[in-house]
Amino acid sequence: MARPQAVSYFACIEVLDGNDVRLRWRSPVDEDTFVLYEIYHTTLSNPDEFQIAGQVVNYYDTTFIHTASSAGQQQNLYYIKTVQNALPDILSDTLRTMHLTVNNADPNLARLSWNAVRNPLPQGSGPYFHVLMRNPVTGFSLVDSTLDTQFDIPLAVCRDTFYFRVEMPREGGCVFTSNIASAVFQDITPPPMPMLDSVSINPFTGEAILGWSRSPAGDAGGYVIYHVQDGINDTLAFIDGGENTSYTDLSFDPCLENRSYAIAAYDTCNNISPGSYDIPLRTILLQEVLFDPCALSNTLSWSPYINMQPSLQSYHLLLSVNGDPFVLLAELPATEISFVHEGLQPGSTYRYFVRAFGQGGQPSSSSCMKEFTPWPYLQPVSNRLGNVSVNANTSVTVSMLPDTLAYVSFVRLFRSEQASGPFELLATLEPGGSAMLSYDDATANVNSLSYYYRSELTDSCGNEVLPSNLMRTILLSGTKSSAMRNELQWNAFEGWTPGVAGYEVFRALNEDGPFELIAQTTAAELSFDDDISDVSDGLSRLRYRVRALEDAEPGLFSWSNEIVIEYSPALFLPNAFTPGGKNPVFRPLGTFADLTEYSFEVYDRWGGLLFVSRDLGTGWDGTYKGSPAPAGVYVCVIRYTGAGSGAGVLKSTFILIR
Repeated sequence: MARPQAVSYFACIEVLDGNDVRLRWRSPVDEDTFVLYEIYHTTLSNPDEFQIAGQVVNYYDTTFIHTASSAGQQQNLYYIKTVQNALPDILSDTLRTMHLTVNNADPNLARLSWNAVRNPLPQGSGPYFHVLMRNPVTGFSLVDSTLDTQFDIPLAVCRDTFYFRVEMPREGGCVFTSNIASAVFQDITPPPMPMLDSVSINPFTGEAILGWSRSPAGDAGGYVIYHVQDGINDTLAFIDGGENTSYTDLSFDPCLENRSYAIAAYDTCNNISPGSYDIPLRTILLQEVLFDPCALSNTLSWSPYINMQPSLQSYHLLLSVNGDPFVLLAELPATEISFVHEGLQPGSTYRYFVRAFGQGGQPSSSSCMKEFTPWPYLQPVSNRLGNVSVNANTSVTVSMLPDTLAYVSFVRLFRSEQASGPFELLATLEPGGSAMLSYDDATANVNSLSYYYRSELTDSCGNEVLPSNLMRTILLSGTKSSAMRNELQWNAFEGWTPGVAGYEVFRALNEDGPFELIAQTTAAELSFDDDISDVSDGLSRLRYRVRALEDAEPGLFSWSNEIVIEYSPALFLPNAFTPGGKNPVFRPLGTFADLTEYSFEVYDRWGGLLFVSRDLGTGWDGTYKGSPAPAGVYVCVIRYTGAGSGAGVLKSTFILIR
């Protein structure tokens, strides 16, 4: 059954702090017809199922508090029925509680929405809704007014609970009041990831400087700088203040090493953005200048500038000579990270640095500055052989004297059997700054050939320069010219600039006798005739060496090879002797009889043994058992073994004369 037409005497409806609802109205009847007021209630979820919520029997009491409402959860609907005595009941219009909700999906924006108490609004109310927010100290205060039933309030908070209420005044002092709605607002959204736009070195101070654009986040609190190395992001610095856009890293020397960086932003709630670890920027490391004194050029190389946004376009190489202003030396594509600067002037000072340019030609990164003063190429000016000498009949010792004032990479030693060549390479030696190098040529056949030697230098530029003087070894040879004479011959030593002063001839007896000087010759005399009659006894061989003496430097000499002249034992027996006469003792005469075994025996004609000696120098005096032996014919037998010549027996007869 439809309700009678409502009368607008419902003044206002308020949701109290505990979500109780207070209704206010004006009595629509006179007191003499009044019986009571009945309050009816339902909710938005059951809009047609009104139930009586209470009664007021006092005519002047036009306020009712409904304590069982659900005004904190949804809209509550009310109307009032005034019951009269013997007259029709009078119904009020239906009003709703203003149900306020808060959406906190955006942690920085409170989105409020509510409903009107009626549509259209009751006469004399509005049209503005007043939005209030509670301050913990002063309570609710007006934020703003609106004609709409929704309103957004920006917030800047890390985490807090906010309380809101909406009011609409009505003529007569009544105020429609919503429930108090609250929500927790927590800023957990980090600011967007910032990007480094440059990592550069001030070439004049050597400081690494990082630059970036200011974070678009309104609550940006600062930035974190990371050192990225081997997959590890090491926190380098916290930069407080969202307005900061640069940082100078003084923790290392960017002229000696390069460093990669990443950046993150944090807001005032300490929410930190992702870091730019995957696209770090790295300083440009300009390597030390590599100078080529041979080409008078400097080679410059540097590490590439990585992850430039927009992409890297080119490198500019800047140059200053002797303190003049820097000028562009070369513009190189992004793929090239080295350059050769040619045409240098020795003694001038060159300073360089590299600058990376992105698309659009804006510089983004500079390297440290490198300085170098080239020196002139120092070429060797001297190279000579000091000496060649046969060493112990097994090798030739060559002494080399390269230039020590210039850098010499290698000394190459050559040998030939002829002065005109061809020369073969014997060895490549590194001098290492030594004033003299020595090399033993163990492949030389020193007893058969005389050799020519020379050297060449390899300078610091790899050039083969300065062939040395030629030097020739001494080859000695010798023969027996007679039984008591030996003829020695040798070739002239060649190579000493002052020349040869002369030659010395040395001789040694047998295998282990020491060499002794026996003769000296002039530089033109290349032979010697040795009379050996004074050394005939007890020898089987003679050894010879010759050495050349340098004309100007005492103690400088060159030895020849060693030769040996062999002699077989040669024994001679007289055919007669006279005791007490000119030949008082009968004994054999030996020439170079280097004997290891020897016996001398004398027999009479009937085979009787009269005398035995094992000493080459001891002979028979013509006696037998202390008495003179008679004159006559006797027999001599000699048995011997020579060193290197084998054994032998010599038999002869002789006459003893008295």
